[in-house]
Amino acid sequence: MPRRLKLWIVLWTPVAWLVLELVKYPKDVPLSSGLAAIVRGFFGPTIGNYPPVCLLAAGVIVVGAGAALSRRGSSRAFPATVAATGLVLCVWGLVNGGLGSAAGFSLGNRTGHLTWLWQTIVVVLVAACVWTWEEAHPERAELAVRNTRHTWRLYRANQQGMIGLWIIVAFVAVALLAPFLANHALLAPDAQIGPAFQHPMASYYKLMGTDDTGRSILAEFVWSARISLVVGLMATIISTLLGAAIGIAAGYFGGWPGEICMRITDAFLVIPWLPFAMVLAATLGHNYVIVIIIIGVTSWPGTARVVRADSLRVRELPFIERAKAIGSRDLHIMNRHVLPNVFPLIFANTILVVAEAITAETELSFLGLGDPLNFSWGTMLHYAWASGAATLPAWWYILPPGIAIVFVVLAFTFMGTAFDEILDPRLRSREETAGYDGSSGRPLLAADVAVPLGEIGGGFMLNEGAPRLPYGMEREEERRERGP
Repeated sequence: MPRRLKLWIVLWTPVAWLVLELVKYPKDVPLSSGLAAIVRGFFGPTIGNYPPVCLLAAGVIVVGAGAALSRRGSSRAFPATVAATGLVLCVWGLVNGGLGSAAGFSLGNRTGHLTWLWQTIVVVLVAACVWTWEEAHPERAELAVRNTRHTWRLYRANQQGMIGLWIIVAFVAVALLAPFLANHALLAPDAQIGPAFQHPMASYYKLMGTDDTGRSILAEFVWSARISLVVGLMATIISTLLGAAIGIAAGYFGGWPGEICMRITDAFLVIPWLPFAMVLAATLGHNYVIVIIIIGVTSWPGTARVVRADSLRVRELPFIERAKAIGSRDLHIMNRHVLPNVFPLIFANTILVVAEAITAETELSFLGLGDPLNFSWGTMLHYAWASGAATLPAWWYILPPGIAIVFVVLAFTFMGTAFDEILDPRLRSREETAGYDGSSGRPLLAADVAVPLGEIGGGFMLNEGAPRLPYGMEREEERRERGP
């Protein structure tokens, strides 16, 4: 196993555990509760208390994946670990649903106990899956490590992308640490900390002033970051899955199946998005689960068209013809050959879609179609406009959520553009691929450049094993090979 991959597993396993703990950390345990109460919060009943239907569905899918891997004849450890992870997810879902309790089992209940322990076990099993996968596929693991390092070097050299990354890291930290940065009780309708529309003051909870009811705008801003980012990310996952699946199918099959997929896509494109989303929100209800579903099922057409265009290119490559000639099934070809080749485009486009999803959530919430029981930046703008803050003018009520939305959308746009340039070799200039590497301070050689590997299943590979020449000599060798 590559030593660097071992370090990544050891490092990122506790980080993933901590992030999941903070996502479900109790809202009623602020810093003023004391160290003992804060530590107990990490093992409270809200930790890992996810909907049982989601856990059971994920468990069934993972168990099926483990069974499929075992039939492929790979090593026994990897499929067994995947199947064990799926079984633990199923048991976790049954526990959360209240199996064996007096109230009975329900797919919608969240009455489980010791759910933090189940979450910890699943995180450890996922790390074990990565470990056993590497032992079963050492060449792929080495390739993944090299590609990741190479992509990160190129990304660090992109100043625009790094600016966007640090902005997102800052807002994600605010969202995860919201229980420790602001007391959630201050969001209650009667939680007044001062007079209405009070100017920003030196006091912590009055740093951004108060709203029309005397509540702390700082507390609203901090907790709104969590809702806005969660809605944007979850809606993007739904949109990307739908768009990528339809785009790959339309591009690979072509003919009348592709035409049907594209006509459905065109129908969604020509429908005015905002009125359509408003009708769905007014019909289905006002909560953030509905908002996520609405944004996800209405924002996939752009992804589908982009992925279809790249799939049309990939299906004409020689290794696709060879795969068909040896009798590979269409689903296998799309999964093992087409998807890896279009994945860089999907990844870059996904980051751009996050910005669009956050903007869409802001629009719906500003129009009063968001969740009235939770704050988001769009909800803050809705309440500010409804209370007449723009006419006073109470600028301290309008600017914080507006600036946050602008910065987050701009940051995701920067990151998406940077990844699009890095992962698509056609968009990288010669200076970036065979010139100077700003991250390491040395010239980039041709051996450092990621090259397509469609013949072995797609993706990108670093040819770092090739012999290297000094930069000037390498350019001279290239000129000699081209001839006069």
